[in-house]
Amino acid sequence: MLTRVLSISLWKAAALIAAAFLLGAGAGALYVSGHQAGQQSAAKTVERVADKAVTATDASQVKQLRQQLTTAQKDNAEFQRQLQEAARANPAPTACRLPDGLRDDLNR
Repeated sequence: MLTRVLSISLWKAAALIAAAFLLGAGAGALYVSGHQAGQQSAAKTVERVADKAVTATDASQVKQLRQQLTTAQKDNAEFQRQLQEAARANPAPTACRLPDGLRDDLNR
C-alpha cells in the first residue's frame, strides 16, 4: 500500500495539493465575506433602531415642551389680566380704609 501512495506521479500530487489549497482559500474567502456582510447588516440594523429611538425621544420631548409652553402662556395671560385689573381698580375711599398702623398689625 505504501508503494501505491508513493507511486503517484509528482505532477498529480502537486495538482492535488494545489486543488486543496485553492479550495481552502476559496472557503476562507467565502467565510470572511459572509462574516463582513453579517457585521454590516447588524450595524445597519442597529443604526435604524437607534434612529427610531432618537426620533421617538425627540417627539416626546417636543410634546412635553409644548405642554410647558402652553402652561406658561396661560399663566402669563392670567398675570396680565390681574395687572390690568389692578391698574383699573379704584382705591377705597379714605373713610373705608383701615389706619396704616392697624393694617400693619393685622398683616403681621
